[in-house]
Amino acid sequence: MTELKGFASLPADTFAAGPQSGKDVTTTNRTTPFASQPVQGFSGVQFADQDSFWFLPDNGFGAKANSSDFLLRLYRVDPSYRGVETGDGSVNVGEFIQFADPDHKVPFKITQDGTAERLLTGADFDIESFVLAADGTIWVGDEFGPYLLHFDTSGKLLEAPIATPNFSKFKTLNGQVPLVLGHRGASGERPEHTLASYELAIAQGADFIEPDLVSTKDGVLVARHENEISGTTDVASRPEFASRKATKIIDGTSFTGWFAEDFTLAEIKTLRAIERLSFRDQSYNGQFEIPTLQEIIDLAKQKSIETGRTIGIYPETKHPTYHDSIGLSLEEPLVKILKANGLDKKDSAVFIQSFEVGNLKELNTLIDAPLVQLFDAADIALDGTLIETRSADFVASGDQRTMEICDRLKD
Repeated sequence: MTELKGFASLPADTFAAGPQSGKDVTTTNRTTPFASQPVQGFSGVQFADQDSFWFLPDNGFGAKANSSDFLLRLYRVDPSYRGVETGDGSVNVGEFIQFADPDHKVPFKITQDGTAERLLTGADFDIESFVLAADGTIWVGDEFGPYLLHFDTSGKLLEAPIATPNFSKFKTLNGQVPLVLGHRGASGERPEHTLASYELAIAQGADFIEPDLVSTKDGVLVARHENEISGTTDVASRPEFASRKATKIIDGTSFTGWFAEDFTLAEIKTLRAIERLSFRDQSYNGQFEIPTLQEIIDLAKQKSIETGRTIGIYPETKHPTYHDSIGLSLEEPLVKILKANGLDKKDSAVFIQSFEVGNLKELNTLIDAPLVQLFDAADIALDGTLIETRSADFVASGDQRTMEICDRLKD
């Protein structure tokens, strides 16, 4: 049985000296920006002496995108415990160590890149743990890289961030380390398939971002989970497009709504993304455009430069048989864009995926980039095997095969 010997609490509204913070925070009932730097939100602690501790706050306000004005620090804290110390339960926040990179050890752009002090912020690193070394230096663990950060006693970064090895040695079937995929971006935190969602996924550590691709009326590939777009855009609230509402059969199923292929790119660009699931954060609705494939590639290139690591794309062709039936083939424009961006080689930072077989077979004749066959199942049988569904192109052609015999599909 564990017995509580003493207790002290730090009020949520505890702030330390410094500039305003929280200007990009939108999901709080507090007035922002805050007048100075919040202290609370600790993720690591070490003894400072017999009576006080060093506490490490997290990276700020929960995400890279909203923490660029949160300064990364180590705070010295002295609790006055009720009980064991007969104290009053308060917590005194004393001195702090400000982490900074004045010697330009960080190889990528940071928030305060153009300043002399180069103070580190929550948009630069997500600090989670720390150790006070015997020589007095400070080692800090970061989750964005992830990196190990080595500071002196004043908080100055002593060397370039050290990429942490894969200690668990997790491997994939080809013996390589796993890739982290930002499926639809950070779709639980931003409206899916927006540049903001992809950018946040990259900040959270994604190696590849995954756009689902459909076509506009004028043949431009854009990112939407489905070609029926009323669930992921504000099109239903736009009176100028009310007459575009239609009922269509997509891969054998009837859908009523608004469809990307009935809009030009210029019209699509007037729409704004919304969160399609009611239990997710709705505060970003109406803020972001629908991106094109080229814009997504441009983002991946930009973030590769900024982060110092290769960010790839993992596009999925959505309903290629249906798109062929309306004269808006997906394969040719996809290959054209990939080739124009140098993403058409076997070792390119791209994987093309599809639930259809013929679509991938055609792509295999057009491009050398890696291809991924997706498959679906309706349920799991009592013996543990999958009750597989047939791909849409097989259904359309009357082919009765499923992916259970996918090894025979190489003909």
